[in-house]
Amino acid sequence: MTMLARAAAALVGLFGLAFGAWFFAATPDAAAYFFVQPIGAAGEATLRADMASFFLVGAAWAFFAARTGRGAALLVPGALYAVAISGRAVNLIVNGPYEGAAAPMIVEAVLIALCAFGYRVLRSPA
Repeated sequence: MTMLARAAAALVGLFGLAFGAWFFAATPDAAAYFFVQPIGAAGEATLRADMASFFLVGAAWAFFAARTGRGAALLVPGALYAVAISGRAVNLIVNGPYEGAAAPMIVEAVLIALCAFGYRVLRSPA
């Protein structure tokens, strides 16, 4: 079960690394995929900094959990994705449903589940 939890943490890390690197290297393409349009160089810098940091920090903590077996490290990416899915839920309440709303929420729910599973299996006994 421990190896499965470490693999779950590594999957969360790989997801975050892929999207973080994408925002760092190809900001306009990544922004378009997320339905965001930066305004000028400052907007692109903001997306590169904020979106890349969101994904890369989550990835770093997930990889740390996978490598060391410290489940508590998964609380960081789990919290990031929990806030993200909460924001999407608020958006659905405020603006109503829209085409494509479910897909990112499903991905975030799966990432949260992977983090919760890894945390539960890898946490130190009390």
